[in-house]
Amino acid sequence: MIEAAMLLARLALGVAALILVGYLLTLWLAPEFPHLGQVAAGFGLGTLLVTLWMLALSSLGLPFSLPLVLSLPYSLVGGLWLGKKVAGREKPKSQPPPSSPPLSVSAPYSYADWLFISLLAALFLFATLRAALYPMWAWDALATWGFKGKVFYVRRAMDLSGFEAHNYYPNLVPMLLTYLYLWLGQVNDHLVKLVFPLWGGALLTLLFVMLRRLGLNRTQALGTVTFFALNGITFISHLFITYADLALTYFTLGAAGFLYLWLADEAPPGALPVAGLFFAGITWGKFEGPPLAGSILLAVGITLIWLRPPHLARRLASLIWPLLGLLLGYLPWRLFMASQGIETGSDHVLGFYPQQLFQALPSFLWALVNPTLFGILWPATLLSLVLFGKKLVTTPRLFLVLFLGGNFLAILLAYALAPTSPFEFHLYVRATLDRLLLHLTPVAALAMGEGLKLVGGGPGT
Repeated sequence: MIEAAMLLARLALGVAALILVGYLLTLWLAPEFPHLGQVAAGFGLGTLLVTLWMLALSSLGLPFSLPLVLSLPYSLVGGLWLGKKVAGREKPKSQPPPSSPPLSVSAPYSYADWLFISLLAALFLFATLRAALYPMWAWDALATWGFKGKVFYVRRAMDLSGFEAHNYYPNLVPMLLTYLYLWLGQVNDHLVKLVFPLWGGALLTLLFVMLRRLGLNRTQALGTVTFFALNGITFISHLFITYADLALTYFTLGAAGFLYLWLADEAPPGALPVAGLFFAGITWGKFEGPPLAGSILLAVGITLIWLRPPHLARRLASLIWPLLGLLLGYLPWRLFMASQGIETGSDHVLGFYPQQLFQALPSFLWALVNPTLFGILWPATLLSLVLFGKKLVTTPRLFLVLFLGGNFLAILLAYALAPTSPFEFHLYVRATLDRLLLHLTPVAALAMGEGLKLVGGGPGT
């Protein structure tokens, strides 16, 4: 019992170290973003920094150890804060205005608020117990992500020699597992799986904060988050399965959500650099990440050109931040693969099979309305888009439909490129379609929140 408690305490310290470095970085970049959102972003950005540094250590031939793994991320954040303190001392302190507005007092929680909070608490209690009490299961968890995490821990490096487990896949999730094994001092699949309910909690918290920034009141935002979390089993199952898709979904929300807030003029200062780091997480998180990140940038660019807001050229130039983030997550891994002679996978670029597109279309349409997979999430999203009316093409909400519609088309085209046999194609679609749609669901939730704001009459309702 004492040993189990000690292991749990070590795991908590390891997670806290990730959150702290990411929180400090987010606080430095976007100090006006709500603290709850900074903590939620901190977990993902801390994971990004630490795992990229572990990739660099492997490139330099330095074996993993906790002091070495944490040295650069904390030195970087510490240096940024030291520079901020020095710069702050040189600037004259401004006096507060004579008539400062009084501090707003939060409204008391309603019965609906407590109902939504209770439902989410029950969900995460179930997910946490399910993650801790069961070992790793499912093919990719055992053969790809979880397997690599153990190998990297045993070898104290990202050493991909001697085995083939989709070695060209990015390794954010396996590196995160390796980092947690270092804290535990052993391989313990039950405890490291607790990080996945935490991923889900960070995702829902970030979604809640973004909905509040868009003008929803607390009850509306909590209701939207609860509706998103409890529709179907896809999101719930990824809270306790060792897959990289939940991490990719989280980073997609951060990248697309911050850019949507920026398009809607609701983003805090510093949102674009934070979004850039989320773009790095998308590309370092999973093989499907780079095209997904590219679709976000394409949707933002088309939206800006279509709407032609003031200072269009300057706003387009500001997209250098997410573009740099994309390169930050993409280039280090590609350079490492080149140095190690790892061949890039060609699973989806060997040819074009138009018949597969039409074969996948019925399954794709059924997945959008299948109550088991996503409940009524996608029909509700469609209803929200219909409610926008003309505002769909005259406001930044155009980004939402461009991103979702563009990725729907991209999924179908990806199936047309998949080099599978006719006998296995339907199994391939069934095994991948729910995960590809999961990556898009947080943006669908943002669209639902916007629709709810229209129906509910805004934050005063």
